[in-house]
Amino acid sequence: MILPAATIAAIAGLAAARHATWSAPPRYDGAGYAVLARAILEGEGYRAIDHPDRPRHAHFPPGYPLLLAATWRVAGVSAPAAHAVSIACTIGATLAAWLWFLGMMPRHAAFLLSIALAINWQWARTGGAIQSEPLYMLLGQLAILFASRGAGPGVLGALLAFGFLTRQIAIGLFLAIFIDLALRRGRRSAFLLAATAALLVSPWLIWQARVGQTQAALAVAGADPWSDRLVSQLAFYLRRLPDQITGPFVEVATTLAGRSWRLDMAVGLWVGLSAGVVGFGWKRAYVRPQRRLAALVPLSTLLILLVWPFTEAGRFLIPMIPCLLVGGVEGLAGSRWVVRCVRGLGVRRRTVAALIVLGMTLPYSSYSLIRARARAVEADQRDYDAACAYVASRLDRPGPVLSRHPGEVFWMTGRTGLAVASTERSGDRDADPLAIASMVDQYRVAFLLIDRRRYQNAPVSPLTRYVDRFPDRVEKVWSRDADRSSVEVYEVGWTKPTPDRNQRPSPAD
Repeated sequence: MILPAATIAAIAGLAAARHATWSAPPRYDGAGYAVLARAILEGEGYRAIDHPDRPRHAHFPPGYPLLLAATWRVAGVSAPAAHAVSIACTIGATLAAWLWFLGMMPRHAAFLLSIALAINWQWARTGGAIQSEPLYMLLGQLAILFASRGAGPGVLGALLAFGFLTRQIAIGLFLAIFIDLALRRGRRSAFLLAATAALLVSPWLIWQARVGQTQAALAVAGADPWSDRLVSQLAFYLRRLPDQITGPFVEVATTLAGRSWRLDMAVGLWVGLSAGVVGFGWKRAYVRPQRRLAALVPLSTLLILLVWPFTEAGRFLIPMIPCLLVGGVEGLAGSRWVVRCVRGLGVRRRTVAALIVLGMTLPYSSYSLIRARARAVEADQRDYDAACAYVASRLDRPGPVLSRHPGEVFWMTGRTGLAVASTERSGDRDADPLAIASMVDQYRVAFLLIDRRRYQNAPVSPLTRYVDRFPDRVEKVWSRDADRSSVEVYEVGWTKPTPDRNQRPSPAD
């Protein structure tokens, strides 16, 4: 047990470390978590200190910011310390998955599947990032492991509560373990689990209600009808499921401009085949109590994702990768082709199936490791970092910055800022130019930071529309070239009175 555990831990740690850029600052939502951790460290409470009003925050749950704050209290505020704690969580999550696999299949199959997980391109790439996923992967896998080993409802309730306080998509994991516990040990144990989890998460739910930011409000706020959402979300996630194992081939194929019908057909056949194998595997797993969670966890999570108005396969599907691997093994092990191949060889069919799954994982995951794809993506942030350095150097012009991710700007410049993704607290409409003009005047905004190419197939930024609508209120002060580059900085002028939303602002003084 010691040698395979050490091997799995070493591979998981090295793979995550290979993808990590140790000096990289927090990015995107990770910067939001890091800002909250800074607020906790500085005694500000749970507030968005990157916003000029420093409001109480209730969107990101406090689990990961608390871990970051604890880490930085010991090691000092630094990006390498945050990356290291993510890698430690990933190693723990991989070992927990291995122990779970051991309870379902032969030890050789469990070892092969654990190696497939440790080097998996998504699992390893996220494993060293400053994001909440590594902590949630650890807590989620521990909850699944403990549930499969018959842990008490109090222990399970606590683990699920901590998972929910890290990533609120854990509601899917809670539903799966609640159902499994009810089937195994009766409704009394299941309701004790629910009561423990509810007691521990209730302070956070009360806080959200008081602040006025709830995930439930976001879930019902999508602009498209629920029926349309279900169809589009189902198609989206079905296409992304095989990518989690083999590499982002379907994602790339479905985003190529001018793709042919032959490519569409090939993608459809591959998605249907792979989803069919995994779905068949989950069906086989469900009827066996020791494997039931391998089916319940992804199915209950997908039910949540189908009604959630935002799609982000990279983050939402990563914790499901162990269940996808088990589904692949069970599906292949139940196929007549594998049964015929191993008959008379003295080899267990789940071991052969695990070897096939590992073989499907290896090519792109190995390529991603060798080329350090995550580091290449980080290198593409140079223009953005240079723009932030310019804003930080402009001490002659104090004031907030309007951008897509104000947490990043705050982390790298020390300036507060405002996001422009939405003007409605629970809606999903982009801010219009008049709304941005009002924000500029109200907060005496100094700069606009427009990043055009950091998001694949992203719509035109609201800030770009503002610049096009009111060119007399802005002046471009930084870019990489004369034309519109991937990142631009504009200095902003204001009007003295705050304009009404329904009136065109007058030119800047």
